[in-house]
Amino acid sequence: MDDLVAGRWLPVIGAGMSRNAVVAPGQQVPLWDDLGRELAADLQDYPYAGALDAVSAYAHEYGRPRMVERVADALLINEARPGDAHRAFCSILFDIVCTTNVDFLLERQYGATSRHCRPIVDEDHLAVNDRTNTTALLKLHGDVHHPARLVLTEEDYDGFLDKYPLLATYLANLLITRTAVLIGYSLDDPDFRQVWQVVGERLGKSRRLAYAILVDAKGTDVARFARRGVKVISLPGSRAKYTHVLATAFDQLREYMQTHLIGASHVTEEEPLTEFSLPQGAVTRLCFFAVSLGLQPQYRDQVFPLAERAGLVPVTAADVIAPGENYTAKIDAIMRRSVAAVVDVTTQNTILELGMLMGMQKPLQTLVVVEEGTVLPTDLANQRIARRAKGPVADQPKLLHSFDEWFRGVAADIQPRLAEEPLRLLGAHEYRAAVTSAITHLESLLRTALEKEENLLGRAYALRSLAGLAAKRGLLTEAEHQKLRDWMPVRNMVVHSQESVTRAKATEIVRGIMAIGQRLRPNA
Repeated sequence: MDDLVAGRWLPVIGAGMSRNAVVAPGQQVPLWDDLGRELAADLQDYPYAGALDAVSAYAHEYGRPRMVERVADALLINEARPGDAHRAFCSILFDIVCTTNVDFLLERQYGATSRHCRPIVDEDHLAVNDRTNTTALLKLHGDVHHPARLVLTEEDYDGFLDKYPLLATYLANLLITRTAVLIGYSLDDPDFRQVWQVVGERLGKSRRLAYAILVDAKGTDVARFARRGVKVISLPGSRAKYTHVLATAFDQLREYMQTHLIGASHVTEEEPLTEFSLPQGAVTRLCFFAVSLGLQPQYRDQVFPLAERAGLVPVTAADVIAPGENYTAKIDAIMRRSVAAVVDVTTQNTILELGMLMGMQKPLQTLVVVEEGTVLPTDLANQRIARRAKGPVADQPKLLHSFDEWFRGVAADIQPRLAEEPLRLLGAHEYRAAVTSAITHLESLLRTALEKEENLLGRAYALRSLAGLAAKRGLLTEAEHQKLRDWMPVRNMVVHSQESVTRAKATEIVRGIMAIGQRLRPNA
C-alpha cells in the first residue's frame, strides 16, 4: 500500500482481467487455456497438449494471418466492452500498466475517461516521452492490430528475448524498481517468467516482492505462485462474483491512494499545508491553479493576493512535492481537496488538467482563462471564461477585476459550509481537524470584517496580525484576543505534528470561535 501511494506499482494484467468484459448473453471472453481448446477444435486428429501447442499447431496448419483472425474472433475483439472491473481499475491513476492481453479493453476504458492511454507495442515506442495525464500501456505480447508483433506461438515466445531485447530490458528495469502486482495473470508465459527469473538471479534476496491479486484463492494457487516468488493476496468473496469483488477492491485502492497521497507528500507553503491537514471530505478553502511555469510569477504576484483577500488559499502543483513520479496522481489528489480551480489554458499540460477537472464526478467551480483571440472548443461553452491579453497581467485591470469578483463569489458560496464544518468535525470526534477548521474559518471572517476598514494585502497579514488588527478595531475583545493567542499554538501543533488534541480542548476552541464568528458574520 505504501508503494501504491508512492507510485511504485507495476500492474501486470492478464487474460483473467478480460474475463470481466461485458459480452452478449451466452458469450464469454476465453482464458488462455480456453482459447487453445477453441483453436484445437478446428484441427483434425489433434490431441490437445496445451494452449501454446494448440495455437502453434493452428498457425502451422492454416498460416499466421488465419491464426490472428481466429484469435480475434475467439477473443470477441469487436463485441466485448469493458466491464465494472475495467472501469474501477482504470480510475486508479497508474502512470504505467503492463499487459500480455492482445485485446483493446483497457484502451477502450481509458478512452471513455478523461485519461489518455499510450500503448507501447514496438521498441521504437519506448523513445516517446509520456505526456501529463497519460498511462503508458506496455503491451508485451502486442495486439491483433499488429500481427507481426504478436506473441502467441512457440516460435514467438522462443524468439522474444532475441527479437525484442529493448522491451525485455525495459520490463526488467520496471521489475527491479517497482512492485509487480499481477491481476488476472498466471505468470505462465515463458518470456515474462524468464525476465522475472533473471531479475531474481541477479538480485537474489534484494529482488522486490511481487503480488498476485486473486479471488477466493485455493491452496494450490498460493503454492504455485509462491514457487515463482510471488505472494498471493486472496480477496474474500465468491468466484461467481469475480467482477464485483475486483471492482470493489479497485475502488478501495483508488480511494486509499487519493486519501494518503497528500499525507505522504511535502507541502512547501504554510497556508496550503494547514488546509491539507484536514481529513479527506472536509471542506477546505483551497483554490487550485493550473498555470504554466512561465505565467506563475505573474499569478503569484497579481492574482494570488486577490484569492487570499476573498478568504481562499491558492495552491499549485509546485507547492506539493509528492513521492514517486506520478504527476497526475498528485494533481488529482490536489483537485479532490480543493473547492475551486483556475486553469490558464496555454500549454498542453494545463489543457489536460482542465480535462481532468471536467471529468470529475463532482466538478469544482472552475474559471478558465484563455488568451484573447483563442477559439474555444464547444465543450467549454458552459464554463466561466476570462480572457487574458498577451501583455503583463498587472496591466489588465479588467482581468484582475474578473478574478476578484469570481473569488468572492466562490468564497460566498462555501462560507455556510465552512461555518458548519468545525461543529460537524467535533461531533465526528475529529478533534484535530475541528480545531484547524474553526481557526481557519475565523481567519476568513476576520479578513472579511477588516476589509471594510483596512487594505489587506494577501499573505502580508497572517492570522496573528489579523487578530491584532481586529482587537485594535474593537472587533475582538481583549479577552477574546488573549484566548485566540492561546489557541493558535494548538492549531500550529496540529498542522506540524501528529500530537492529539483532547476533546475538552477542541470543544473549548470550537465553541469559543463559533461565538466570536456569530458576531463577526456579515449577516449576523
